[in-house]
Amino acid sequence: MKMIILEKSKDEILIELDETDMTLLHPLAEVLMGIKGVEIAEYKIGHPELDKPTLHVKMTSGKPETALKNASKALIKTFSDLREQFEKEL
Repeated sequence: MKMIILEKSKDEILIELDETDMTLLHPLAEVLMGIKGVEIAEYKIGHPELDKPTLHVKMTSGKPETALKNASKALIKTFSDLREQFEKEL
């Protein structure tokens, strides 16, 4: 997946993501909203053939980059645990 930072400030970041859809962006935004200091975590898909999805994160405190890293780690853990549970049950 290719990421391009479209806008960045000390408390806000807007990222364009290539080759992704809401399957990844929705859980990422949900986890981000559970992180202390995150004010806004939203994604926009736009037209599927013309637009690339974007992710916007705005903070009341802390760095948006740190929030994104922590949310990514939390999702990796969640899906890793889910995979382990499937392997046990199946």
